[in-house]
Amino acid sequence: MDNQTLLLVVLIIAMGAFMIWSQRRAKQRYQKRLEALQVGDRVVTIGGIYGKLTYIDLEVDRARLEIAPGVEIEVSTRAISGRVELTAEGE
Repeated sequence: MDNQTLLLVVLIIAMGAFMIWSQRRAKQRYQKRLEALQVGDRVVTIGGIYGKLTYIDLEVDRARLEIAPGVEIEVSTRAISGRVELTAEGE
């Protein structure tokens, strides 16, 4: 194998390793954010639904959100995009 081919192979392997490493890191950060969620937190789903967390169980991958007074929906915890901070206007 000549030097150019060897360099190309090394670069491809390095790029693949970097992509796997960054994907694992992002997954770990997301998991930590999920584990930090508590009942009462305001969250948004990946579908854009805002609500207040009324129940969460990471082991069975389920959460309940109150999206309006007296209206709750059940979602997968993987559908929760993150916590939402309230603004000065209430939202």
